[in-house]
Amino acid sequence: MRRALQILGLAIFVAALPLPAPAGAEPFRFMRIGDNDGFGFLDTRKLLRSAFLTPEAGPGEAADVNGDGVLRPGEFLPDLNLDGVVRVFSDDDFDNRLPGELLDRAIFCEGCAKIHNASRGSNWTDLALSASAEDRDWPDENGPQTPNNPIFVFDFTVKNGDIPPGAVIFFNMVFGDYDIFPAVIQVEFAAKPARRLEIELKRGLDGLIQARTALLRFDEVFTRDENGDWRGFAGVEFFAPAEPYTAFDFVELSLFQIAENGTEITRLTASR
Repeated sequence: MRRALQILGLAIFVAALPLPAPAGAEPFRFMRIGDNDGFGFLDTRKLLRSAFLTPEAGPGEAADVNGDGVLRPGEFLPDLNLDGVVRVFSDDDFDNRLPGELLDRAIFCEGCAKIHNASRGSNWTDLALSASAEDRDWPDENGPQTPNNPIFVFDFTVKNGDIPPGAVIFFNMVFGDYDIFPAVIQVEFAAKPARRLEIELKRGLDGLIQARTALLRFDEVFTRDENGDWRGFAGVEFFAPAEPYTAFDFVELSLFQIAENGTEITRLTASR
């Protein structure tokens, strides 16, 4: 309960600028915090991956494996200083946040009637969460030193009829170089008990970008509001007390599961 109140309280302190208007008059598909832009790297042509713990990667292997200009799951965060590793205290820190992310307003929804101002967390994206990063515009008051535990708050409304009641809700996430095993997240809801989830990770590939999914029940995320519409709420905190270097591209609540390579699995099932 104390943790729930803390996250709900933190959700109040958001930037004064209005959130982007959601796309209207269409069925709900997702609410996303942060943009799907490959961690904000605009030119990937010269970015190289780490060769540490990856014997198949020789010197000069591209971080953007398929060369499409976007760093995606299955590809790699770049070895920016070309010392052969991606890690803390190795000049691999980056801050690619755009103004909307810095102001915590890079929050998007396809099929929402409204995104409420309590939604937050995009200032944790497109940023190396590194203990050696500069303490400038840091997402929380503790600065770059560990722990860096990102908090993402989803607060939105979907019109009745724009989402099938009972649908499984997928919490999708894309992150890089997350080495704590397993990844542990705490999810708070408006009217249901909190849940602590463990997300299995792939290990042994330095700088690997991964896509992972956790399943949430419809009645955990959504409650009826006074107009008969669906009010969605989830507060998500990642626990990584000993993780000195990681990064997030985006997180989302979606009707569709994200595959390990970052593509969408078009699947809709009912929750029990």
